Amino acid sequence: MRIVSFWGKGGVGKTTCSASIAAGLSELENRKVLLVTTDPTPTLSDVLGVNIGPRPRKVNGFTSLYAMEIDEETVINEWKERFGGEVYGVLSSFLPVERDVIDYISRAPGIADQFVLYVLYRIWKRQGYDFVVWDTPASSGSIRLLRIEEEFYSHLGDAIKMYLRLRGFLEKMRREEKDPLRLIEEWRELARSIFDILTSSEHSLYLISIPERVSYLITKRLYDELTEFGINIQAIIVNRLIRKCNCLKNMREIHLKVLKEFKANFERVHVIENEDYEPIGKDGLLKFYGHLGGLL
Repeated sequence: MRIVSFWGKGGVGKTTCSASIAAGLSELENRKVLLVTTDPTPTLSDVLGVNIGPRPRKVNGFTSLYAMEIDEETVINEWKERFGGEVYGVLSSFLPVERDVIDYISRAPGIADQFVLYVLYRIWKRQGYDFVVWDTPASSGSIRLLRIEEEFYSHLGDAIKMYLRLRGFLEKMRREEKDPLRLIEEWRELARSIFDILTSSEHSLYLISIPERVSYLITKRLYDELTEFGINIQAIIVNRLIRKCNCLKNMREIHLKVLKEFKANFERVHVIENEDYEPIGKDGLLKFYGHLGGLL
């Protein structure tokens, strides 16, 4: 199974590109595809022209396309199902806590962000699709996911070590076989597994931009940060280029100037010129897929 992800700042066409690739793989390549969005303000239902929800749902009118919008509630429920019991066992061994404490912890700031990647990891482990196409949040949120993944467990582990050292509970934990450090180490191993997928050849990452200066600078920063994480970037898609329209001469000149910078500083740049239609619904998405041909 392969994961294809689209990253970039808000409003550059990530959802359109994601949905078009997913539609083309399903209809023209005869692949079973799950299209996932983790955008906190998703527009995937609008682009597909059908309502989708937080669980994989077959998209009407498509041969083998499924879609889901992973919202915060979905992530919290996944976290409680997988880790809630373990966390309760650890806490109850040295603190008088009730089960509702887990509900409180599960809504702590950052928990939902952290476990979005865990939900994607579970989908990948089940191997129920040929492709998972991932429409990520705006660039700052996407990088935040990775930084939380990198730093969360180390910080949490250090915090627990300090607490145990101050309170002298370590031996009690070991006697009762409810060592919180063991749990943190298991989570750390899970984080490594997630990163192994994101940095592997099974993951194809594409950056989406538009040919404007601010978008170029954000894309460059995102490129550098993703590369720092060891994630290989397949291509940069420069979307909505105005090349020929004389009525927008100034905008066209800006676009061509920024495009020149893209081509000078990045190896693989895929250009999509401004279109006269909205790629919404099956026909529009398949038409737009033609502009993305050869990317995978």
